[in-house]
Order: sequence, then structure tokens, then C-alpha cells
Amino acid sequence: MADVTFTEPFFQQTVDRVRTEHPNRPERFTEFDALLQLDQSLPRVEPAGFIFHSSRCGSTLLANACRCVNHSIVLSEPNPVDKLIARFITDANDRVKETLYSVLLRAVVNTLGQRERGEQQVFIKFACCGVSQLERIRRIWPEVPWIFLYRDPIETIVSNVSDPPAWLLDEDYRILAHITGTSPAQVAEMPLEELCARSIGSFFSTAHTLANDNSMLLNYNQLSLPVICNVLRFFGVEPTAAEIDVINNRGRFYSKNTEDQPFVSDTEIKRQHASEVVRDTAERWANGPYSLLELKRS
Repeated sequence: MADVTFTEPFFQQTVDRVRTEHPNRPERFTEFDALLQLDQSLPRVEPAGFIFHSSRCGSTLLANACRCVNHSIVLSEPNPVDKLIARFITDANDRVKETLYSVLLRAVVNTLGQRERGEQQVFIKFACCGVSQLERIRRIWPEVPWIFLYRDPIETIVSNVSDPPAWLLDEDYRILAHITGTSPAQVAEMPLEELCARSIGSFFSTAHTLANDNSMLLNYNQLSLPVICNVLRFFGVEPTAAEIDVINNRGRFYSKNTEDQPFVSDTEIKRQHASEVVRDTAERWANGPYSLLELKRS
């Protein structure tokens, strides 16, 4: 994939496109030591910014805006990164493995972020469960500025329950058990509304605890062209007038679609369709941490 640009909203979409366009390209499998050797020979990549989020809250829009900056690479929820972060959870009691996964995670980011075409900035959007390992990721890259993007709990739960994402349906219950502070057996029996509410409440609490001068808290309802430009400046990038025009035009369409489907706000519809179960679980598990996060942001 040396000649491939990551133009799709998600890394895996780019991989799927390359497989379709070039069916004869071989897929190569190596041992981990090949990755480590490659990492030692490549120039060191220091990411320009990290995007963390609480799911269905505009993070893809923000990643797409970063992609509109000339000479940039955006790694949007790449599977190798997500799988290594999950290992921090499933092997949490093994210090040797934790150290190894940290080394591998840095090597994966360094390899995927190589700037062969003159790119100057590398941005990474983590999957929402990556928030649970925010402190560990910060230890690996202590100087990289990071954003935490979030949304009203009711709106988030309605979105996730009506169209459940893969992370909420993960059959390795150890990951969600760690996030929610429960057991795998409890996760297996938990209603989807409660599982989502507990999870996003945990994400809110983690971001609230770890937010510092090197971070920015951003609510979905703040998203606008000026705010997005401020995020880029926070990441050390001053967008040009031409880049701002591209960001503005791209923002008129749904961020997750590769086709140009005009964006229509669904905030009111989500709140109108929230069931009593959704409202009750939001109140019990997510509203408190959300309020604390809002207070810290303001």
C-alpha cells in the first residue's frame, strides 16, 4: 500500500478499496519482529494530534477536516491500533506484555504514518474504546495534543441502540467489562441501553480525570467551521483559505459516507425518539459524568 492515500473516512474502507481495485496484489504476513526491524529503520513519526471520542459524536467529521489539510495523513480507527489497545485490557495483569504492546503500538503508528509523499502532519482517530486506555497512550506519546469529542448521553444512546456499532456487540466481553466496571458475565446479560450508558459514562469520567493543558474538550453541539479551524490550530496547523473552503464544503455531507449525501441534523429526532429506558439509563450511568465534563470544559 505504499502508493495508497487514506482518503476514506475509515482506514478499513481504504483497505477494502485497495483489495477491490487491485485484486492481484499479494497480502503479506510477517512475524512481529519484522515490524520492529522496520520501525528501527524508518524515520520517526511524531503525530500532530489525537482524536478520542465517546461514539456517534462528530469525530469522523473532525478527522475528515484534518484530512482536508494538504500534506496530511489521517489514520482513522485502524484495526492494528484498535487490536493492540484491546490487548492492554485483556492482558492487563501482565507487565511484560504491556510493555511489548506499547512498543508494537508505537511501531504500527510509525509505520502507517510514514510521509513518503511529503506529508507534514499525521493525525490519529482512535475507536471510542481507546478512551479507556487514554492514560497509557499518553505515556507513549506525552507531547501529542489530544481532543476528546462527546455528545449528550441521550442522543448518543439512541444512535447506538438504533444502529449498534461493532464495539457494543463485541463478544469478547472482557473489554466492555473493563470499561463498565462489571464482569464479562454481567455484560453478556446487560440490555444494550445500559451497556451503552455505562460505557459512555466511563468515557466521560476518564476524559474528565485526564484533561489537562495539552487537551481540548469539545461537545458535539459546538461543532462549526470556526471551531474546527481552532482544533486544527490546537494541533499546530494553520489552515489556508483554500483548505478552509474544502473543509466547509465537505462538512455539508455525511461524514461517514464515501458518497456525497447531504447532512441533515438529527438532534431533535434523536431526543424525540428516546424511550423511557434510554432516559432512565442515561440518568443513572451517564448524565452525572457528562455534567462534570461540561463543567470542566466551560
